[in-house]
Amino acid sequence: MIPKTATDTDIDPLPPYPRLGECYRLLAKALDTKASNRQVDRLAREGDFDWQLLAQLREELIETPLFAKSNENFTNFVMDSEKTFHRGYVTLIKTVQLDALTRKQSLPALISLLFAPFAASFLLQMQKAVPSPPIAALLNDQQHPVAATFTWLEQELGVETNQLGHLLYPNSLDENKNGRELMQRWRHGQQLPTLQRIGLLQRTLLGVFPMRDRLVTAFTEWLIIARVLVVFDEAASAHLKLRDCILREVLGNVPPDDIGGKLAALNVQASAHKSKLVESGLLLDYQLKRTTSKALGDQARTRYGLDQFRHQMLLQEPEPVSAYFLEFLEGRWHVLAGQLETALFHYERAADLALYRSGETQKNILREALLLAAYLGKLPLYKRLKHRALVMGFSFLPAWNKVVATAQELKMIRDNFEDRFPERGRFLESRMAAH
Repeated sequence: MIPKTATDTDIDPLPPYPRLGECYRLLAKALDTKASNRQVDRLAREGDFDWQLLAQLREELIETPLFAKSNENFTNFVMDSEKTFHRGYVTLIKTVQLDALTRKQSLPALISLLFAPFAASFLLQMQKAVPSPPIAALLNDQQHPVAATFTWLEQELGVETNQLGHLLYPNSLDENKNGRELMQRWRHGQQLPTLQRIGLLQRTLLGVFPMRDRLVTAFTEWLIIARVLVVFDEAASAHLKLRDCILREVLGNVPPDDIGGKLAALNVQASAHKSKLVESGLLLDYQLKRTTSKALGDQARTRYGLDQFRHQMLLQEPEPVSAYFLEFLEGRWHVLAGQLETALFHYERAADLALYRSGETQKNILREALLLAAYLGKLPLYKRLKHRALVMGFSFLPAWNKVVATAQELKMIRDNFEDRFPERGRFLESRMAAH
């Protein structure tokens, strides 16, 4: 018999934090470094199933193709920025829970508090490093970023506005005509320049302006960034105007906000309407502590409490964002009742739902799920959970990240399960049935 899940539906709610796979897929699309990749699509869809895959995809999806079609300095700058963002983002995911928010509710806050300030910092740093178009023009929502970049180049070269295409492609031969028409489509926002076309344009510009190589190189870098801004802006458009948010950050020149504090406050605000549900969840968490002694009848009382929690959650949450916590409590209850196989089913569900949602709670969920999987000898599940823990930087054994999960490792960790769930904390009914 398949145990009842928290929602009894086949569709899990999207986590409030976009998964790393989603972020890398969008970045690769924006940079035009990779059209598609089955592995990154799976990461975006399922979450982190292989902790070593992200480094490989970072190189394959972004670094190698960007270096091949741009230049070393620009590639290093982009990759250093990506690594900085990655570290900060994972830290935020690990420490700030957004478990009261849906994806639709969380994204406007994440865009305005996290993504936009980071993008503004990136643009300002790049402006200091290379010749630059006016940042305000790139971010003006009345002007296409690609058009703003071309206008700046024409001004720097002393070329009349909108005449660069005729200068680069002077006659009416098919190749020249196509080049002019392509530039016009880019400037009018009808088509985005591909990374390959940007490289070809750079060579054409250097052929006409051989003494302006620094300017031309900077222009092609900014043209890539203009493309990125367009793709990011479109991705955010259902929630807010991204370029407006970035422009406010650029013009404001203010120190970074307490992002974690503001997100946490938003999460508290989002849960205010369901205070009774929150209180009942906290009470169950207390009643199902792993190590405290249980009274006769606690097993039935907490079973009733869990069923009521599920009922209230389905009534109060159109999108069951608290399902991860209910699955966690269900896992605990079944361990305390001595029903370990059923407990593992719920722990696996809890681990899936808690990722990119539950802040520090996901560490406890992963720890207990890993211990139970090891205790029951479920190596494939143990491996999957270990990959997720490593992506988040969690480590539960010395040198845990140095080796892949093995049967020997399961044997080593197995005894820790009974340390974490001592017999004194089990339901009395379960203990009496065992003797």
